[in-house]
Amino acid sequence: MPIRKSQRLANPIKTLPDSVKLTDGKQYGIHDSNKKATTGNKETASLFVNTTAPKPKTFEGVLTSPTRYQRGSDSFERRQYPQAPQDCMHNAEQFLHSKELPLPNKKQYTLASKEKVTGQVLGDSEAKNIKASQDAMEKNKKAVGVGANPKPGEAYGIIRQRAEPDVVQSPYHFAPVVARDGKQTLTVEQTAGRADAKTTNTAHPILDMYKVGDTKDSFQGRYGTKDGYGEDAIAIVAQKHGPETRDVTPEPSERPAKRRKLF
Repeated sequence: MPIRKSQRLANPIKTLPDSVKLTDGKQYGIHDSNKKATTGNKETASLFVNTTAPKPKTFEGVLTSPTRYQRGSDSFERRQYPQAPQDCMHNAEQFLHSKELPLPNKKQYTLASKEKVTGQVLGDSEAKNIKASQDAMEKNKKAVGVGANPKPGEAYGIIRQRAEPDVVQSPYHFAPVVARDGKQTLTVEQTAGRADAKTTNTAHPILDMYKVGDTKDSFQGRYGTKDGYGEDAIAIVAQKHGPETRDVTPEPSERPAKRRKLF
């Protein structure tokens, strides 16, 4: 005899894994980086969303698991973010625009973000990125650095101010914010490792958590270090721009900023 609709089983319920770290307000959770066995896999690409919390910023391909997760009296859904090109800035800009953008190639590249304080376009060259961060610092010091405060739909950026000679270094890193709980922000990030970013390579993103205004756990505190992007690095907020397409020119000063990440 067929099972009536009223007899069908509800969504399965599991205990939220101990490795999941929740925000202070218990609105969102990610796998704790200190407990991750590996990075860039399906586990690190999961965002746990309290069923009472605002829905996070979405993008094409994001899946919601039918399983519910329980910790105490709180119930969570799991959002699974898909694989994407290993280019931190391209990844951030796609979240800013909520759509896929053209991949950079040898002939053309796309400018799709701007610095929030000054409105200066990002990604045209490393020198221009540095100037945008310095101009933002001069115009509104509280809106950059430890105080960089992106809302969902915006992104963090950290800009290296000077490169060491004969050392392969990442000039910047960008991280789109998809949700926030009070001063805590949740990001969905791509990384190219120590090599130049290659948009032909794809990987699961890594979700991370930062706390605005905190000297240690802010985006500035995490990456503005001697071993990161330098103690003089400047954290900024990026917003969507355009997008507009530019032709690659042979002059070094006009080449698009190399999309690399050190970590």
